[in-house]
Amino acid sequence: MNKNHRIFYLDFIRVIAIFLVIFIHVSAIDTIKNIGTGQWQITKILNYFAHISVPVFFMISGSLLLNSKKTTSLTYTWKQRIPRVTIPFIMWSILSPIVVGIYAHSLSFHNVFSVVKTILYHPTSPTLWFMYPLIGIYILSPVIKTFVQNATTEMLVYVTGIWLVTCSLLPSLAVLLPKDMQTILELSPVASFFLVGGFTGYFILGYLLTKVKIENTNNLVLLLIFLIAGVSGNYVSTAVPQIYDVNNGYYVTSIFIPIMSVAAFILLQKWGSKIKSPTTIKTFEFLSPLVFGVYLIHNLLILYVEPWFTNHVAIHGLAATFMRYIVVSILSVVIIWILNLIPGVNYLLTGNSSKKK
Repeated sequence: MNKNHRIFYLDFIRVIAIFLVIFIHVSAIDTIKNIGTGQWQITKILNYFAHISVPVFFMISGSLLLNSKKTTSLTYTWKQRIPRVTIPFIMWSILSPIVVGIYAHSLSFHNVFSVVKTILYHPTSPTLWFMYPLIGIYILSPVIKTFVQNATTEMLVYVTGIWLVTCSLLPSLAVLLPKDMQTILELSPVASFFLVGGFTGYFILGYLLTKVKIENTNNLVLLLIFLIAGVSGNYVSTAVPQIYDVNNGYYVTSIFIPIMSVAAFILLQKWGSKIKSPTTIKTFEFLSPLVFGVYLIHNLLILYVEPWFTNHVAIHGLAATFMRYIVVSILSVVIIWILNLIPGVNYLLTGNSSKKK
């Protein structure tokens, strides 16, 4: 697979993933309203399916960073890569409480500072939690790259297998046990199995999937795995709500999401690799550089769009969900596209630069 073709399918997956992220947050309010109705059931399962987006983002990062020779350079990592994610993160961490303060009519320096001063250990906006494991993985990427470039495929499977069992399978099984028996499957922290824990597993998994042949995988089988894992995970998340882990939103601790995410990643990879339409390719190549900025801004737009729809639009249920979703998606893309055209501002708020590195 030539370089350009490979980069396109990752852009293709990235763009789809960001629109799934937007759907998660737009539809979140609808997953706690009208519980038990048919529309609630549909919204909830669509919301659950969309949870492949976060794992997919980490897998894309692993595919790119761990295949890049530049990743072993500490100078490049700290001068180029880390600033391009941390600077926009810091900027939006400051902007978020300002925007919220304006919305709530409570804007003051004291209120903004009281939120921003906690930035090292608490996001100033709920959706910015994603940046903490992402920045951590960027910092560790030279170490992980050094490991994977010297590891055999067998060793990579071994490492991801440890991650899947200790961080996902055992916690998923534990919550299904009676409350007084759940500790049976809990691992002691001093066992240090979490060395390859959290989202680092997805990062390595993304790289691993670039080293195995996916051409012979059966699309129907992958689709069935995706659907079965998604339906099962959605059911369990409702029946056993304690499966939700506040530190990673069950993206890791639910076994269903890694299974669903791998199947979806391979399907999207195969689908993206077959796209030949110049218009489609140009559309995704246009949207891909905007993805990070769209992620950073979309939740602030939901803050304004959601109540406006509630007060002014007499449409409810799924139709209202998708209307809000379309509006937030379009506004996010347009605003970030405009910001991306402004030299200096584009780097501060989106991580992009007018200069080609």
